[in-house]
Amino acid sequence: MHDYKRNTHEGAPKPTNVSGISRAGEDDAPGVSALVVTPRASVRRRVASLLHGQLDSIDYASDCNEAVERVSTSDCDLIIIERALGDSDGIDLLERISTNHPAIVGVIVGQIENTEDAVRAMRAGASDVISIQSRCAETARRLHECVKRAQRVRMRDARVMRLKKLCHKLDSARREVSGQVGDLCNDLVEAYRDLSEQFGDVKLATELNAVMRQELDIESLLRTMLEFTLSKIGSTNAAVFLPTSSGDYSLGAYVNYDIPKDAAEVMMDQLADSIAPKFEECEGVVTLASNADLDEALGSDAHWLSDQGAMVISCSHEDECLGVLTIFRSQSRPFGQEDERTLSIIAKLFGEQLGRVIHVHHRHLPKDQWGSIDGIEPEYDEDDDFFGFDDGYGFAA
Repeated sequence: MHDYKRNTHEGAPKPTNVSGISRAGEDDAPGVSALVVTPRASVRRRVASLLHGQLDSIDYASDCNEAVERVSTSDCDLIIIERALGDSDGIDLLERISTNHPAIVGVIVGQIENTEDAVRAMRAGASDVISIQSRCAETARRLHECVKRAQRVRMRDARVMRLKKLCHKLDSARREVSGQVGDLCNDLVEAYRDLSEQFGDVKLATELNAVMRQELDIESLLRTMLEFTLSKIGSTNAAVFLPTSSGDYSLGAYVNYDIPKDAAEVMMDQLADSIAPKFEECEGVVTLASNADLDEALGSDAHWLSDQGAMVISCSHEDECLGVLTIFRSQSRPFGQEDERTLSIIAKLFGEQLGRVIHVHHRHLPKDQWGSIDGIEPEYDEDDDFFGFDDGYGFAA
């Protein structure tokens, strides 16, 4: 039940509060608040008597302005307006109120002179037009029907309000679930990307192992590794620097892509002294993408790779550097992250295979007497220094 507070017009009966009174088995029906608009105390008493026990609260207004104010400032479900309001017409008042408050059930009481007035009252929003002079039982029945109509309207509005709140909750839940689904989709995309990268890494490692595991001499291993590197990374200069017994590094093999042929080997020998010692203990791929990176990493020797982008990685086995792999090309064709991943896998597997080759060549000696890789360098003729590739590369070992 709802309990409404009303201001009673001076001289009118006090508002009737009938909260808790059963309405013909409609205990669950919402209470109705009514406003009676009439300047006559006799009409107020008559209406209050006929609606006794049917309303939660009833309030009164004497004229149009007071009625409009009461409706605007209170929760009114049913308005009963006498047709004659002094200089005003109750039908005009009902039309004004119905326009601004369409949910209010309106009733006109009083004399309706003709059919035209009745039609005008209905168009103004009247649910019924009741003659106050009609039989008491008939008047009471029709007023009770209007109360029930107001109850249904209130129940409808309450249901609509509940549905709106439920829809708001459902919409919030939908947004939350959509956000979670979106996050899940993003996680799945990231997981798929990671799996794709891992599958790609496994495929690359399997492919490289298949061609390198059968190579048990340095020359063939270097050739195979560099050929594989070029097939995955593309056109580039490449060099492998191997440690010597004296503790420095020498050029093991190189690929010449765009260096003048007569200067290539001299340049590679200089890089063996400047690059290899600086990166032999570095973990992972070191990318030198700009001249500033080269100056910082190589100092005065950076001029050998001027305007080149380079990637350098140490090839280790059992925490021992067995070679330094370097690739470089013009900065206009920079290396990408995928190239870094590829070079990292190649260097790891190449270092492991170098360790096996050393083990095979020194298996008759104690491990502390294996020495450096330069002790097992292959012999080759001058005529074999450069091998032609279909793409014009020169390979030297």
